[in-house]
Amino acid sequence: MPRNGTAKGRTIAAAGASDRGRIRLENEDRFYVDVERGIYLVADGVGGHAAGEVAATIACDVIVRRLERLTGTAEERVREAITLANNEIVRQAASSPAYVGMTCVVTLAVVDEDCLTIGHVGDSRLYLLTPQGITKLTHDHSPVGEREDAQEISELDAMRHPRRNEVFRDVGSKLREPDDPEFIEVIATRFDEDSALLLCSDGLSDMVATTVIERTVRQSAGDPGVVAKALIDAANDAGGADNVTAVYVEGPRFAAVQQGTRSGRSQSGSRAAWLILGTLLGFGMGLGIPFLTAFDIPLLPRRARTLVVGGIGADRFATIGAALDAARPDDVVQLEPGAYPEALLLPDGVDLVAKEPGTAVLVAPPSSPKWVALSINGRLGSRVSGLRVRGQPDAPMTIGLHLAGHNVVIDDVGIEGNIGVGVDVEGDGAIVVRGCRFSEVTGVPLRIGAKARPVIRQSLFVRPASGEQRAAIEIAAEATPELVDNLLVGYGDGAQPSSGYWTPSRIQQLFRGNYRIRTADPAR
Repeated sequence: MPRNGTAKGRTIAAAGASDRGRIRLENEDRFYVDVERGIYLVADGVGGHAAGEVAATIACDVIVRRLERLTGTAEERVREAITLANNEIVRQAASSPAYVGMTCVVTLAVVDEDCLTIGHVGDSRLYLLTPQGITKLTHDHSPVGEREDAQEISELDAMRHPRRNEVFRDVGSKLREPDDPEFIEVIATRFDEDSALLLCSDGLSDMVATTVIERTVRQSAGDPGVVAKALIDAANDAGGADNVTAVYVEGPRFAAVQQGTRSGRSQSGSRAAWLILGTLLGFGMGLGIPFLTAFDIPLLPRRARTLVVGGIGADRFATIGAALDAARPDDVVQLEPGAYPEALLLPDGVDLVAKEPGTAVLVAPPSSPKWVALSINGRLGSRVSGLRVRGQPDAPMTIGLHLAGHNVVIDDVGIEGNIGVGVDVEGDGAIVVRGCRFSEVTGVPLRIGAKARPVIRQSLFVRPASGEQRAAIEIAAEATPELVDNLLVGYGDGAQPSSGYWTPSRIQQLFRGNYRIRTADPAR
């Protein structure tokens, strides 16, 4: 999942990828990438323990939710986030015999301008790459890793050691406090523009030497998605003995630095290219624009705008609808914190985001029949991120989000409360719902229509504490959804088919790689 974004004025690119490897039947690794908020995370379910994949999924969800609240220093946020995840895993393990003993290890990075704060428990790793080389910043909390860090054994000997998978620190084995000794390793350092970060599970570091990791990163610098895939391929080519996950974060000048000695020749080539282009442009001015288009030379792209809704200022829009009316493709409509009682149709190619995730809430006015909070039906692609859609006792919604367009991404959106259908997906366009939270939706959290093929990834479904027992997902015949790394809490059945096409065996296959906790916790 490549991501590019601007973090407080610095353009940072990042991507994450995960694979079950060549030996394991399931993937117990989880990861999270959020460039805008500077949050990067790898969680690895501890092998040999019960439901490690569930522990890793809980850890990702709880940690991210805590870090979204910008209270306290970076170190305090990191310590609290990992501790909350630890204690939630302990609590969930106590609720079901199937989850007794589930734990995970975690490596977390929070980037704020040039400041890097790391929280680490276990034997996943974080590497820092600079023009001077590669450095492992975290310490392996394992008997073998400790000896390697002390230079008592070589990296190669550690990779081959029969006890290399043992750890003496984990997340979830017992209740913790943020400042408990021998629990969370916190590291604070710089993250400069010419540097890069790599967070990875031991499925990579146990199979691929540090020198090979460094060479692989530098060869593909400039394309984080390619870097992450190349690292996973290297681990699998070496045997793929474990799940392997890589999260790669690149500063704005890292790729340029890698070009090094190649810059001389490339600059001379670039000067020649610009000379030719300048000649063509000058000639084209005399013949008119059609000459340029005949040679397929694109005009300069229009600069995208950010249209702000709410807050104070003459340039602010009073309503979301007014901003959407003024928006053009590639524009971003940004919502200040507040409740917005508007039914919206997102224009084609426009993004809708909350300035602070979780603080902009779409609601329905009281006594509004058949209310649909947000509809998307374009072809250019749109992204909705950080919003909450809430149905209230006196102001229900018929549908929260109605998705029928192409290239639509719904990212980090909360769907909650008195809603008939939380997210309704129709058509066969490319639609991704990732990192979303369906909390106590009174109706059907997710409905997938005929021939729809959405990707539902790393989302959380929590059933209401009371009311009718429903499935988390209603699915029509001929739909071909992809469900990956989702967690269902309290739902006895994952999906409710609307036709005989979805047999129990097909539903079981659909939910492979997703996780369920049977007992819903109304306080969650």
